[in-house]
Amino acid sequence: MTASSGWDRLPHPAPQPEPAPHDQTGEPVGYNLGNVQFEQPPMPVVPPAATYAPAPPLPAKEATAGFVLSLVGLAATPFLPIFTFALVASGLVLSASSLRECRRGVAGGRGRAIAGVVLGILGVVLTVVVLLDFMTGYATISPT
Repeated sequence: MTASSGWDRLPHPAPQPEPAPHDQTGEPVGYNLGNVQFEQPPMPVVPPAATYAPAPPLPAKEATAGFVLSLVGLAATPFLPIFTFALVASGLVLSASSLRECRRGVAGGRGRAIAGVVLGILGVVLTVVVLLDFMTGYATISPT
C-alpha cells in the first residue's frame, strides 16, 4: 500500500439541510402569512393645547353710574319731578353710551347698561306723567 497524501480522496459532502415543509402555496411554512395587513397602532388622543384667550373687558364705570343715576332718579320722581328729570336723563344717556361700548366689545357691564337704559326710560316716562299731573292740577299737594 502506498501512502497517499490525502489529496487524492474526495472530501465528504457537507450535510444538506432538510428542505422546509411546504404548504399549499408552495412557500415554506412561516413565509406565507396569508392576507395579513399590518397597520400602525392608533394614535393616542392628545387634548388641545391651551390657547391664549384675552381677558374679558372690565365693567364700564359709565354703566354703573348710569344705572345708579337712573335708579335714584326713578325712585325720587314722585317727590321732586323737576329735579329728578336731570338725573334720569343723564342716567339714560350714560347707560346708552356704555351699552354702545359693550356692543363694540370695548367695555363690559352690559347687564348694568341695559338695566340703566330700562330704568332711565321708565324714569323719563314717570317724570313726564308726574309733571303733566301737576300742571293739570289733578294732583293734590295737601291731604285736604
